[in-house]
Amino acid sequence: MKSLNNRSIWFVLIVGLAVGFSSCSDMDEYKKYVEEEGEISYTGKIDSLTVYSGHNRVMVEGLFIADPKINEARIFWNNGGDSVVVPVNRSAGVDTMQKVIDGLQEKVYNFKVITYDSLGNSSLPVNGNARVYGERYQHSLNNRPIVSKDLYAGDLNTTLNYGSMDLTSGVFATQIEYTDANEVTHTMELPIDSEEIVLENYKIGTEFKYRTLFLPEPTSIDTFYTEFDAVVPDISYLKNYEVPFEAEATSGRWGILAHWTTNEAAKNHGGYGGWDEWNGNIFNVESGWGAPGITNGKIYQTVTLSPGTYTFKANLRNGNDTSNSGEGDYAYLVVADGGTLPDVNDGAIENDPATIGYSRILQSKDPDDFQIEFTISQQQQVSVGYATTQPGGWISEGASGRHCNIVSFEFFKQ
Repeated sequence: MKSLNNRSIWFVLIVGLAVGFSSCSDMDEYKKYVEEEGEISYTGKIDSLTVYSGHNRVMVEGLFIADPKINEARIFWNNGGDSVVVPVNRSAGVDTMQKVIDGLQEKVYNFKVITYDSLGNSSLPVNGNARVYGERYQHSLNNRPIVSKDLYAGDLNTTLNYGSMDLTSGVFATQIEYTDANEVTHTMELPIDSEEIVLENYKIGTEFKYRTLFLPEPTSIDTFYTEFDAVVPDISYLKNYEVPFEAEATSGRWGILAHWTTNEAAKNHGGYGGWDEWNGNIFNVESGWGAPGITNGKIYQTVTLSPGTYTFKANLRNGNDTSNSGEGDYAYLVVADGGTLPDVNDGAIENDPATIGYSRILQSKDPDDFQIEFTISQQQQVSVGYATTQPGGWISEGASGRHCNIVSFEFFKQ
């Protein structure tokens, strides 16, 4: 074994002393840094940070859960170029911060929230983002379409039917304002998943207004609206009143009219009658040509009317497409008090106390004469429609066929 010579011993001693002096120097520097800078102390950061979109603004929301020393929060955006200070008064429990930031442009923003205590100690940052909506989004919105402005009001109510919309636009409801017959203004909302709304006791002749409501995001703090559209609707007191008439049941050529009351006497085609497919889904009461005659046949609708003067009119095909000639024919356009039409009884309808007005359906009459004008002085239920007694049988046996083709009815308040 070789022994260390004097030169080797001195080298080891010198290296050891150098390492010792270096370690002491580094420790002194660390102590000096801690003495000058102090240990780093963070405050508790905000919890459950959420940023809600709005109309040129946002709402920043979060929770203060753990650190009781927090006395303010600072919200930064635009890469720290803008900020706002939110004072915090901590309680013994969980506290909520809600701060609305206004005056923002329409774009996506990133926000950073840092909390502070009274000594200036800060938390680690917490980030959140949201899209701000403004005029570009507003100008993209359209009002929900009405399917028809020809509105039914036969029960003193008015029913509106609306079309569908693109749900990705954020649409969620339509708001309607109207005045009732007692001059009371009502505001109603129709959800986007519903198509029909009833305006009770709607005042005929007045306008209603409607606009559509949008939330660009389900959690947005602001609702966007279209401008109001004002409509004075064309009111109908009848349903299913023009070609092509709708049938609720059919058998071959003949059917029963939907939304009309048809008594058994008018169903002279094997339990069907009043609706005629051969003539273009038209209103037709026909006898003869092999079909039996009709005695006190009635097809009508019952409505409730407010006081006023009304016109009820039938428009026949080709101006006056009826074969009712007079003898043995007692076909009438009728307005009557109550929930049904009077019996015809060979012309007795003219003198029935329930009859409010009538017009006899004859070939000899001018087409413009197939109408009834009447006035009621109080709210009243009335029935309007067609009542007839007419012959039937086979023409070869000496019988005469009878028909009355009506393409539409008009019923309006003057």
